[in-house]
Amino acid sequence: MKATAYDFAASVDQQIDSLKSNEYLRKLGRAKILREELYPLSRLALCFKRPGTNVFVEAFENSGHADGSIQITGFIDREFEVQITFGGYSYEDALRDELLVAQGSSPGAGEIYRDKRTKKIITTTAALDYDEHIERVSNAIVERIEDKAQKSYPEHTVLLIAFEDCKLSGRGWWSRLFATLETKDKTIHGFAHVYLFNGWTSEIYFYR
Repeated sequence: MKATAYDFAASVDQQIDSLKSNEYLRKLGRAKILREELYPLSRLALCFKRPGTNVFVEAFENSGHADGSIQITGFIDREFEVQITFGGYSYEDALRDELLVAQGSSPGAGEIYRDKRTKKIITTTAALDYDEHIERVSNAIVERIEDKAQKSYPEHTVLLIAFEDCKLSGRGWWSRLFATLETKDKTIHGFAHVYLFNGWTSEIYFYR
């Protein structure tokens, strides 16, 4: 799919809106690529749209070396490929989403597992520190950067790290995240730039 930044974003939004709630929450079928690749890519492309420029975005939707490309023309001429990776979504998170669909509620923290005999999801509720998400998200970001740094990509490729966290919202929390990343992320990577995208809040920030 290739279109202008606005048309691409509108198409992605329409596809997400057409999903059933259980498909969206459990990332079933096309919901997975929409949430983890196409939606983040659409928002990155919108970030580059300025008066006097045209922005075109293409999603490859294959297993190639890149997930998409962005072309900017006008008073700025730039074209680059985008590698998208999704972090911080574990098997336990998938169980929480499955339970949320099944019964309408699911604990955000605590032990969760599927009983091997009954196949039922078993949970316990736990309390967390108000800033626990900073450590969790920063670890996921560093893990994704280290993983991608092991591979080589064409020159000027941009890395977009997407995640979903309802607690990370606003410049204050993002500043704390960046400060934490400075103490953890020592990876030398071959990307032109790295962007971070929180799909829960639709916030995107230039990382480095």
